[in-house]
Amino acid sequence: MALARRGMTFEQFEVGQTLDIAARTITEADIVNFAGLSGDFNPLHMDEEFAKTTPFGKRIAHGMLTLSVATGLAGQAGYLDGTTIAFLGLEVKFTSPTFAGDTIRGHLKVTHKRETSKPDRGVVAFALEVTNQRKEKVAEGKWTLMIRREPKEKR
Repeated sequence: MALARRGMTFEQFEVGQTLDIAARTITEADIVNFAGLSGDFNPLHMDEEFAKTTPFGKRIAHGMLTLSVATGLAGQAGYLDGTTIAFLGLEVKFTSPTFAGDTIRGHLKVTHKRETSKPDRGVVAFALEVTNQRKEKVAEGKWTLMIRREPKEKR
């Protein structure tokens, strides 16, 4: 039995194409839950008094929380749902802090595509940008994914 998909196939992605993904507000509960899940209880994320002594002046969300939420939002957008075979690589730079109460939004741009030796898949690279409600960039990077191709008879 084949799994249902709504995502885009390798052939449907075009270099230069931009894909916007939804927004989501990062909450205090997100930060606390991420600390518990990841084991990262750094005082920068968990101790308000300590965080007041940092350049940020208050606690910040984990960078990986911001990235994880952006990844989830991309999945919810449907572009990659059921057609992603593997997440091959990730490069990321965190450019500004994300705070509890910030609403983040993701933007993807197809930067590269290549066929593979296997006819049922290809590789697609995306530039990722995550911004907050003030349109400040909080993260940028590159995702490389293996994406399912259309059956040969449909190409």
